[in-house]
Amino acid sequence: MTEFSFRASRSLGLRLWHWLNFAVLSALLATVLLRDELVDVRENRDLIQQKLATLGAVITPDQAKAAARLYLERLWDWHVDLGLVLAALLVLRLVVAVVAPAGTGLFAKLRLAARAVKTTPTARKFAAVKASHVAFYGILTLIVVTGLLLAYAKKLGIADGLRHEIGDIHEVAMYGILAFIALHLIGVVRAEKTTDPGLVSGMIHGD
Repeated sequence: MTEFSFRASRSLGLRLWHWLNFAVLSALLATVLLRDELVDVRENRDLIQQKLATLGAVITPDQAKAAARLYLERLWDWHVDLGLVLAALLVLRLVVAVVAPAGTGLFAKLRLAARAVKTTPTARKFAAVKASHVAFYGILTLIVVTGLLLAYAKKLGIADGLRHEIGDIHEVAMYGILAFIALHLIGVVRAEKTTDPGLVSGMIHGD
């Protein structure tokens, strides 16, 4: 393994962090998809009214709408809880990067990439990969910060107008994460088939 290997560290801790982070991000995205594609308040309102009518119960559209919104509220609670887990994982990763032994941590690899970027094609590729990691952590930080602001907007006294702007930023950052995941998967598959066979298995069981 050379100093410009694209293999991630195979330590158990980093592998667990990697897969936990992937699982949490996937679950967060699932809650968003469920909210946007499956949990339609108007449709559920009508379904609730119709179902209760067959049981002999009559409720107003506003009451049915309030009941339908319970689905959204449950999804929102799950989204917030998962967001708190994501925030904890991000803080843990940054702490590990700071306290890692000299020359082995994330920041040391970034310095190595910056110094070597103009040397060889392999070094430039290495630097590009590390730059993508910086972008990922930057976007992830943006998602966590804006998500926390949205989750606690009322307690923080954030005005509705500002909250909507924060929500827009949060949504754009989510698309950034989706783009990174797509590029990351493409890069991993390409590396597995060319320069780094065994990369995926190494991140799973550490061999």
